[in-house]
Amino acid sequence: MDGAAGYEVDGRLVASPEITGSGTPEVRAVDAFGQRSSPVRAEERPSDDSWRQAVDGWLDDFDDSFLERRYHLSARDGCVNPGSGSGGRLVLDMPCGDDTAVLRARTPLRLSDSGERGRVAVVTDAAGPRGRLVLDLVPGTPDRLGPIPPADAVRVVVDDSVAPGTRGAGVLHRFEAVVTDNDVRVVQDGAQIASVPVSPKWREASVLVGVTPPPGYPGRVEIDAVGITGSRGPVDEVTETSIVAGTLRVLEPEEEAPGIGTARAPLRGAPSARLRTTVRLGDGGDPNGLVAQLGTARVPLRPVVSGWSAAEGSELTLVGDVPAELLTEDGTDALSPFVLRMPGASQAQVLESYFEVPRQSPVRLENAPREPTPVLPVMTAEFVRVTPNDATLAITLDAAPARSVAPLAGFEVYVDSSLAATVPIPGGVGGRHELRLALKGGHNVEVRLRPEDPGRQTDSVWLELSRR
Repeated sequence: MDGAAGYEVDGRLVASPEITGSGTPEVRAVDAFGQRSSPVRAEERPSDDSWRQAVDGWLDDFDDSFLERRYHLSARDGCVNPGSGSGGRLVLDMPCGDDTAVLRARTPLRLSDSGERGRVAVVTDAAGPRGRLVLDLVPGTPDRLGPIPPADAVRVVVDDSVAPGTRGAGVLHRFEAVVTDNDVRVVQDGAQIASVPVSPKWREASVLVGVTPPPGYPGRVEIDAVGITGSRGPVDEVTETSIVAGTLRVLEPEEEAPGIGTARAPLRGAPSARLRTTVRLGDGGDPNGLVAQLGTARVPLRPVVSGWSAAEGSELTLVGDVPAELLTEDGTDALSPFVLRMPGASQAQVLESYFEVPRQSPVRLENAPREPTPVLPVMTAEFVRVTPNDATLAITLDAAPARSVAPLAGFEVYVDSSLAATVPIPGGVGGRHELRLALKGGHNVEVRLRPEDPGRQTDSVWLELSRR
């Protein structure tokens, strides 16, 4: 139906014409006033696994829930919770919203000499409406690269600016970065959607998969598969222990440190250990002089990539070898303080730190939470036309990033706390509405969203209409 605001699929409301499911359910288009079209039968898109043959190397279907044995996950603690989904799938639950998770595969990408030199494939729903998928191919072992990647890195970004309108919320698509002699081609479900005009000089690189859910919603991203060409051998087995610095600000070399440390238990009896940390640079300082203070020991840190940017806001991963005296069975239980220091630190921040010890990780993912409950559309309102005698108010109800939409009853418009208009949208999903209000002078205008379920928390937008 032309002008459809969304769709009803066997009783489920969605904003996109593409959804995940099986079979051929009945579908009705829903307009901005909640009116339904006659039902039609959905078309089921057949699956295609032929792409797997092109990934000549390592292919991960996430059937193994020991994620840490294959990846390092860089994310904000408590705001990105990995889980094992049904059918072999990594589910990243992001309850805080507006967060990014970065997976660094421990298996490297290795390029051949010519032709199609290498390929990285990721099957995910991350690049749906308002979401973002970033593939970074970079020599070294960084945990994240931030907004300014190193000079020799290749960055592929897929979001609403690339092949817009082709991805529904919560729908898996296959994205591939194909390295050739002349460029890096970006492929979605077998069709090229973009290219990056670079040809890497390096032969081996880490693969970083960064995913960002739509803003403003409790986030959830699913990754169904990752494939990397050129590597089949085993990777080094390590166990990670996350540690938190006494202050997240990088200190000057002799600045007083808070008396907060970290437990030494992960290091006891280890044959060796490394400290890895990622910092966000400020407007000065020398990252080549970064050291970690662990009690009385000072561990020099070195960048894990070359060609990194020292610009403010850049993110840099560094590594340092833990001294042998901290690996003994005897000695203190705590290492205090634990801080990072750098000459001219200038507001550099610690993003994450952890010990890496050579042994097989025992950490196993828990089962992922169920699919999130339906959410209300995001409401915005603005005056699009104002004359001395009236004003036109535009209300937009945007449900595009929602995996499933809670039905609406409608919305109300109040002028100076008095009800001025009611727009019913029985069982609606969103859309755009314009109302012409006969108003002179200045007024306070409020738009209140009304969900069909009266027990749901509602939303409102306040506007000030002023004429000078």
